Amino acid sequence: MVKKHIYLEPVGGIAGDMFVAAMLDAFPALNESCQRDLSDAGLLQHVSIERQTGHSQSLAVLRFVVTLNSHAPEHTGSYAQLQRLLASSQLGEKVRQRALSLLQLLAQAEAHVHGVPIADVHFHEIADWDSLVDIVAAASIIEHSAIHSWSCAPLPLGSGLVSTQHGQLPIPAPATAYLLNGLSVVDDGLPGERVTPTGAAIIRYLLSDDDGRLSPSVQRPAGRLHAVGCGAGQRNLPDRPNIVRCSVIEQTAVSEVHACRPGIDPLISTPAEALHNDQPNAPSIKQVVQIGFDIDDMTPEEISVALNHIRAGVGVLDANFVLGVSKKGRAVFIVSVLCKPDAVDSVSALCFTETSTLGLRVLPIERRVLERHMHSVVDEYGPANVKSAERPEGTTSKVESDDISAIPGLHARRLRAQQLREPFET
Repeated sequence: MVKKHIYLEPVGGIAGDMFVAAMLDAFPALNESCQRDLSDAGLLQHVSIERQTGHSQSLAVLRFVVTLNSHAPEHTGSYAQLQRLLASSQLGEKVRQRALSLLQLLAQAEAHVHGVPIADVHFHEIADWDSLVDIVAAASIIEHSAIHSWSCAPLPLGSGLVSTQHGQLPIPAPATAYLLNGLSVVDDGLPGERVTPTGAAIIRYLLSDDDGRLSPSVQRPAGRLHAVGCGAGQRNLPDRPNIVRCSVIEQTAVSEVHACRPGIDPLISTPAEALHNDQPNAPSIKQVVQIGFDIDDMTPEEISVALNHIRAGVGVLDANFVLGVSKKGRAVFIVSVLCKPDAVDSVSALCFTETSTLGLRVLPIERRVLERHMHSVVDEYGPANVKSAERPEGTTSKVESDDISAIPGLHARRLRAQQLREPFET
């Protein structure tokens, strides 16, 4: 079976419009579905869209240009209102969920850098109509392109200051820096903003699994080059084209295994998966590696910081510890790290770097994972996220605790959680 992989090269950086342009350049047939989804989202009544061919440093490129209509109303910038706008639109369910997920990533970044609950987030730089167009267009293209996996070369950080409604802030802007955490980055020596918050959110979304864990890759996998697209930004850079290049690579089952399938769902499946998946809602079977070690000479603060760094490592799926007693009667942290099979060497080196351990236990294990979905819901209390799992006996759901934490009273919180879960459970 042939599957398509996309390798992104942010030569000039990445923004939402650059990603959309690169994908439309590689997949011109997606323009029709993209326009339809923008219309269903209610955005084309406020903006006009144009695909402009041109050049960047003499390289032929495509630009995705959004022009605001003179009668377009101003946005409030409230995350809850923008979420409600998308949730109540005529968008198809899958595209809507992708757009809401991208918007949520941006809101989580803003909530973190400003120290407020996500429900109180008020956007500034990403609240214009053109930013919503980029989000919906990206969601539409990701859905309709049916790409199996993604990877991305290191993202340029840029340097200097950027003007915002909060004044002059260092580049990358705080929300962008938050979204770049755990991704591969590089300082290529050029000043200015090179990655926008929307661009960073798109890359993070593409390289995250259903639980938000990153599997970033800087490798171009083996396969047959099917198409190439170049999407350009509006700036001119002194020594390189200001583009994102999109390489579409066709992979067979053999080439996928040798390339370790970087990007979404990169774990290698066992032959048992095909047999087990004949059962309804059966968990998929994946091969992972468990790295274990004991620590008795680090403080709780030190081990907490170390595990945060280990969790951000490429190929790491999870990292945690339990308390025990060592052979010398000391309290000991029994650490367990799960990673992908192709990341054992790099994750082992990370464990030796971040902790005081002198030895590791490395054990291949089988992991069984249920299919999961994330739903965004808006009601009279505001936005909330519901995570559903497909279990053999039916679908079960759980509401994100942070999304109901502002409701006073345990009974009221439990009641709302039950009401939000019910439409998704069977």
